[in-house]
Amino acid sequence: MNRINQASLLIYQDSRNERSLYRIIEKNEIQFADQQDLYVNFQYMVNSLAEIKQVFMYMDNPKLSYRFAYNLPRYTSGQSFKPVFEDGHDIQIESTHMSHNYGVAKFPFEMAEDVITIHRKILNQPTDNILGTLSIDIKLNMIHEISDMLYTPGEEELYLLNTDGSIIYSSEDAPTSEYPWLSPILNEDRQSGHLEYKSEGFAGIHLYQKIKTPLADLTLIKRVPYEYLTKNAKQLTMINSLIVLSFLIVAAIGTIYVSFHFTSPVKQLIRYINKIESGQMDADLDTTRTDEIGILSRRFHQLMQRLNQLINKEYRLELANKTNQLKALQAQVHPHFMNNALQSIGTLALQNNQKKIYSLIAALGKMMRYQMNTNEVLVPLSREIDYVNAYLGLQAQRFDEKLTFFIEAEDEAKEIEVPKMILQPLVENCFKHGFIKQNNVGEVNITAQLIKPDLLSISVEDNGSGLDDKQLEALQFQLDHLYSEGAGSGENRIGLFNVLSRLQLYFNQHTSITLTARQPQGLKVTLLIPVAKGDISQHESIDR
Repeated sequence: MNRINQASLLIYQDSRNERSLYRIIEKNEIQFADQQDLYVNFQYMVNSLAEIKQVFMYMDNPKLSYRFAYNLPRYTSGQSFKPVFEDGHDIQIESTHMSHNYGVAKFPFEMAEDVITIHRKILNQPTDNILGTLSIDIKLNMIHEISDMLYTPGEEELYLLNTDGSIIYSSEDAPTSEYPWLSPILNEDRQSGHLEYKSEGFAGIHLYQKIKTPLADLTLIKRVPYEYLTKNAKQLTMINSLIVLSFLIVAAIGTIYVSFHFTSPVKQLIRYINKIESGQMDADLDTTRTDEIGILSRRFHQLMQRLNQLINKEYRLELANKTNQLKALQAQVHPHFMNNALQSIGTLALQNNQKKIYSLIAALGKMMRYQMNTNEVLVPLSREIDYVNAYLGLQAQRFDEKLTFFIEAEDEAKEIEVPKMILQPLVENCFKHGFIKQNNVGEVNITAQLIKPDLLSISVEDNGSGLDDKQLEALQFQLDHLYSEGAGSGENRIGLFNVLSRLQLYFNQHTSITLTARQPQGLKVTLLIPVAKGDISQHESIDR
């Protein structure tokens, strides 16, 4: 309706232009050129809205009637058609009717069809003087398309009415203007609502909506019978019943699926746990599932394998400890006898004025007493340094004084308790893999210091033959992967792995051994031991 109103107002468009429709209507006499401009304006007006069938215009001053349809013009003298306007209204909408020629010559090929007509007075602006009238026939195809979407054919009825009750659109084939139910709806003050209505031919609800447009106030009414409403309710009930039944079927299928798909693997996992409880720690769990239960089963199986490995590792450590204790017992064959014998030999050396021999025997005795004492697991670092000092003194005599060694340790570092025999294997490697092939004077330097309040650093370096880059990298990789398969095997440096494993056992897994090449030749071994006050004395592995 807004678009139709805009099309009817095109007569006032560009009113300052001498060739505009409004300027031509103002003229008292129409020339040939004016008629051509009239046809151009009519064509523009018709093409502005696809639903326009024809345009009729009457000009009061020259008293001419023009009709434009099918892109062709016709005109005649006088007023061939006079529209009826309500009092005080400049625009009037004529309800649905058959199109006609407005008293102007017909076209031989024209066909009548249902239209609504917009009648508008042409006013001399800004006065209210009437210059003529304009009538535009609007085809109902667009109104039908919109209205057909608003109701269900065969079940409901739809009506579009003018203010006076005349019907613009009806879903009936032959509507009439005499409906007893129409007057109460038109008299309603509300803009929208519903009214119940019962008669011999209809029982149901009238839904209405009043629409204000620039052309007229329209009322849209839809009649819905109770039978159709209950039919929809029955269909809705049936649909809900089918949905509930479908959910019950799905729930039953889901229950069966859960019983077979989830309960079965859970029972399998329970059987596996029962095997573990019976002592079959190496029991196998075969599952190919990829869902959460499969992941849980595999993770549990991996956990049990890891626990089994840890238990076997503890058994091996316990067995190694027992073996070491047995060897220590075997080594302690009459320790008092050995000490007394060494003391007697030392006394004899002094009597023969062999002080050098006495010092060597005293160093050996000191080493034997330290090594044979199995009651001590942890000792201050200072005692470990004293033991290595005695060991290096004997080695210096062995190499005929072609050995120099230097030991430097901070006082705070000396007070830290460490496992026995962690320095001697490192120093021993210097002689096993370095000085035997040396003809020059050998060097061994040992330093111990706290590089952080909770990090002890001990380094042992020599000027021996050392290792090439490939050997150094391979040995360092084995030390970094101590508990992987093959670590510590196939090499003659078992002492390094023994020291590292014991330190990690007594302290934590962050204890490390780093190997670096010494320039111009030789090897440097660095122990980094994280120590926390109070932790080592409470470690659960000390008693073992």
